[in-house]
Amino acid sequence: MNNNYILIHYHIFKNAGSSVDTSLQHSFGDRWGSFEGPHAHAIQSKKQLSEFIDANNSLVAISSHLARPPLPHANCLPVVFLRHPLLRAYSVYKFTRSDSSQPYSDVAQDLTFSDYIAWALKKEQGSIVIRDYQVVHLSDASWRGDNILKTEATPADLEQACQLLSDWRVAGVVEEFELSASVFQTMYGKRLPALEFLPRWENATCKEIVPVSEQIDRLRKMLGEDLYADFMGANQLDLALHAHARSILGKAAEHSSLAAA
Repeated sequence: MNNNYILIHYHIFKNAGSSVDTSLQHSFGDRWGSFEGPHAHAIQSKKQLSEFIDANNSLVAISSHLARPPLPHANCLPVVFLRHPLLRAYSVYKFTRSDSSQPYSDVAQDLTFSDYIAWALKKEQGSIVIRDYQVVHLSDASWRGDNILKTEATPADLEQACQLLSDWRVAGVVEEFELSASVFQTMYGKRLPALEFLPRWENATCKEIVPVSEQIDRLRKMLGEDLYADFMGANQLDLALHAHARSILGKAAEHSSLAAA
């Protein structure tokens, strides 16, 4: 077992993960690596990640779309970012629409954003990606059934995901990326001296700087009130997890500023 500190980035799709990975690659070079599976839905267990760490003991930072909590070792330092589900859904739509290699890209290419949301609300194959998916990613919902595409998040899964973030005592929030980067840097910098968590965006689907409330209002008008309400209802668990992540980030930022004072 590797007894050195190892940063684990649990990369939730379209949650600023490319920006995080840019910082990790910049910081650690070939001591940063990725851990995935044979296909986009082949989620990986704590045990599988632990075996990867042991087989690649030169790595000090690992990013993975497919690894699932809990952390494999006590010396692992978690990074995860949460995002407002409506803003995330639009980013998923735009990205999958523009990249034909992405699962269900053909669906996004054939539909307007409002039609894409309606498709997801029908619980079509693959639509879990924008239905309480962040709770799924951080809970046992990922493992329920024989296929993650068919799972559903429950209030118990939300409780588990919230407890996970509380236990970690830190969470990133995409809409507060600069603050999140600063907090991760302060919390982990002493244990990983080479870390330079850069407060900048990479691979963003929208380069325009617009206040979050205005972004949400634009998308709300795009969907119309009924579809907007239905979407928010279908993502009430993700909304609660996002709010919890913001609270965790705020507490971590306050603690970090006190520690630095």
